[in-house]
Amino acid sequence: MKTKSYIVKLLVLIFTFVIVPLIFYFTGNFPRRSTLMETFSILTILSFSLLLSQFFTTRLNYKLMKQIRMVNVVAIHRFIGYTFISVILLHPFFIIIPKFFDNGVTPIDAFVRLITTFSSTGVILGLIAYTTMLVLMITAFFRFKLHLKYKTWRKLHGYLTLLFVSVATWHVVNIGRHSNTSFTVYYVLMVVIGVFYLMRTYLTKTVKK
Repeated sequence: MKTKSYIVKLLVLIFTFVIVPLIFYFTGNFPRRSTLMETFSILTILSFSLLLSQFFTTRLNYKLMKQIRMVNVVAIHRFIGYTFISVILLHPFFIIIPKFFDNGVTPIDAFVRLITTFSSTGVILGLIAYTTMLVLMITAFFRFKLHLKYKTWRKLHGYLTLLFVSVATWHVVNIGRHSNTSFTVYYVLMVVIGVFYLMRTYLTKTVKK
């Protein structure tokens, strides 16, 4: 029975954060580019949606913890976090790499323009999200070397995650190549539900104190 529940919950997560984004991508009326660029797009879309799933593969989701067991939930949470944050870290380079194969702007010029274009709200949001993501990954990886109490580190991790997903989602909706109505509603809905889990946990603990 527990095994069946485990499988069902995993299938729900896979459907919500992998299948649904792929459906939106393939049914969306987006201009298609080269195979390389479309591969980068799919990788980025799936990585971001799976990062949003982090809200649902953590201690915040008590129902999931009871049915799958905390040790498995944490294992899934860590795997998704380290794997797909690594992919998102390459996102700026996914934009630059194709410049090696055309005769337009050079890769170096494209990179400089990318990190110095402060007139675009979307780019500024992207830089903030990227910086926050770096801090999030470093503080998670070197958690035991920070000499912080677990509760303090957990709050820091939660608030950094909240900042990252909020700004990153705004960035995606603002200038994302695939930010149509379906994707926008999907991303916003996942963030709202995730933030609800986060704030409910922290506020409940504060009231109990």
